[in-house]
Amino acid sequence: MQTNILAVTGNPVLHSLSPVLMNGAIAQKKINYRYLRLPVESAQEAMEVFKKLHLSGMNVTAPFKNDIIKFLDQLTPNAQKAQAVNCVFWKDNCLIGDNSDISGVEISIKNYYSLFSNNKMLVIGSGGAVPAIIIAGQNLGLDVTVAARNVEALIKLKERFNVSTKDIKNISDFVNDYSVIVQALPSGIKVFDPNILTAQHLILDANYKDSIFEKPAEKIGYKFLSGKNWLVNQAVPAFKLFTGLDTDAKTMYNALDNEKFKFDKKIALTGFMGVGKTTSGKKLASLLGYKFVDLDDEIEAAEGMKISKIFETKGEDYFRFIEQKMLSNYADREKIVLSCGGGTVKNSDNRNILREKFLNIWLYASAAWCIDGLDVSNRPLLQCENPLVVAEKMLDQRIDYYADAAFAIIYVENLNSDDIAKKIYGQISKTFGV
Repeated sequence: MQTNILAVTGNPVLHSLSPVLMNGAIAQKKINYRYLRLPVESAQEAMEVFKKLHLSGMNVTAPFKNDIIKFLDQLTPNAQKAQAVNCVFWKDNCLIGDNSDISGVEISIKNYYSLFSNNKMLVIGSGGAVPAIIIAGQNLGLDVTVAARNVEALIKLKERFNVSTKDIKNISDFVNDYSVIVQALPSGIKVFDPNILTAQHLILDANYKDSIFEKPAEKIGYKFLSGKNWLVNQAVPAFKLFTGLDTDAKTMYNALDNEKFKFDKKIALTGFMGVGKTTSGKKLASLLGYKFVDLDDEIEAAEGMKISKIFETKGEDYFRFIEQKMLSNYADREKIVLSCGGGTVKNSDNRNILREKFLNIWLYASAAWCIDGLDVSNRPLLQCENPLVVAEKMLDQRIDYYADAAFAIIYVENLNSDDIAKKIYGQISKTFGV
């Protein structure tokens, strides 16, 4: 098994839909890739994990799109213009940064060229997404104007991109002067009544959940594109950068429509021995009000002997059989945090259970970090002359398995058990509202 690992990084990032899109395309292509969430504290930490795990590619979200640049060898023309990167990939042994957010806007609107009646685009907002929108419009030959409240931001955008700017408070007076309108405001903000628009308008709203433009479009007849169009259309070229293979928007829309993951209040922690699954798992369970279960402890209790003794008297195959049976027993429980043994992921059935039944968090650290100070007396696989060499080989062999089973990666080097638990809790509470 050789899995190429991809990731989306940011803080926080568990809510990202990129893994749904990318893994949908991966499944359709039947290639050995796995795309995971990687919440980190900094761009430096993201690149550290990128290099340690030899990732094949990585999407970058706010707030690291600018900070990531200093760790790269080259930028594509779009990334250079934006001075922001949302795709990191390898080419000729160099780390390249691209900005597929720009491509996403271009792809979304260029198919409706017939609606570019006066070749004028109005961008509403001045936040982090706006430079990509401006560049996309200019790449398509549109005359771009930006309307916003933040006067200082408008001045900077005008100087940087040579765009016209307007005060948003008068937007109702001039919005109909633009055939293409792109709104980049937070959800729920309404700066003009969509009913003043006409059937000749093209509207792209970066918000993909509850756009104020969607329902009026049915009555008025203007072309409405939600943020979902942008989301998918930036992912299509990113997939090509990461894998070298083509995919299409239909494949990714299907992945969104058929997404089955539901957080059922079951969390599994996987990772190499000594990474902190048990100590942090207990604290995470306490924060959530869940029950903590250590799979190895459950096996020892059921068998009436230590794991090292099970290996010695009955062999690893028997242990893995019992381990799979025990994991299956907990797959339908609720409100549990399950700490799995370091080798649980070696079994493909176990990986399927962890991926499909649990929110499975892979705690990652180097082998040296994991076994530093570790009592190996109950670690039968490390009963050898040079435990570090063996541990490094074991971890290297299991990386693909951890990736295959995981929902997200948490990099834990230099974190204590409290830090790990709080980090996971913060991600879960923000994403799932627990």
